Amino acid sequence: MPERPTGPGERYELCTGDGCRLCAEGTRASLRVALNLYVPAERQVKVMEGSASWFKDVMKARTKYGLDKWMFEIERQGAAGDPKTKYSILPEEKIDPDLAAHLGTLQLHDLTKAIAGDKKSAPAAGGAKVSALIDMGSASQLIGRLKSLPREAVDTFLEKFGVDRVRDLKVSEEKAALTALASLEAKYLGQQGQTEEIDPFA
Repeated sequence: MPERPTGPGERYELCTGDGCRLCAEGTRASLRVALNLYVPAERQVKVMEGSASWFKDVMKARTKYGLDKWMFEIERQGAAGDPKTKYSILPEEKIDPDLAAHLGTLQLHDLTKAIAGDKKSAPAAGGAKVSALIDMGSASQLIGRLKSLPREAVDTFLEKFGVDRVRDLKVSEEKAALTALASLEAKYLGQQGQTEEIDPFA
């Protein structure tokens, strides 16, 4: 893509080939690569741009470790937006089943529009959908408590919130989910306690 000559941090425009205005102006063309990357701390997908050499490093990491099996630490060496900036890519931790399922719910940015600086590059529900889901720690706690209840109670809980899996609950529903769970525990676990045979000689 022809690179704008106004300094680091600028966007890029796609070279149109014959008759390209930027090429006619003498703008130097360079290859830039954009990828959708998941940011764990923000639980959302963001677009990262890099040079051809950076992309080669990403491909090496994919070949050696598998991008669908590992989370990676990417360390920047240089200023943001500077074409001379370099990155190191190191495996951080393996992707567990819960995280893999979460990643499968994410929506990706339109990379062509993102590179062109279009703020509407992401699907309408993209970032909002990710940030709205409860975190894995909260989901695990709910799952642990639900496992002590009969299947009937679990089905009632899921039906109430219109989800098939606990981890699909939204952050805005977490308080209501805890209240509903406490009510189910009182109903079903309380019944179990009442039906236990009491030894009068104990």
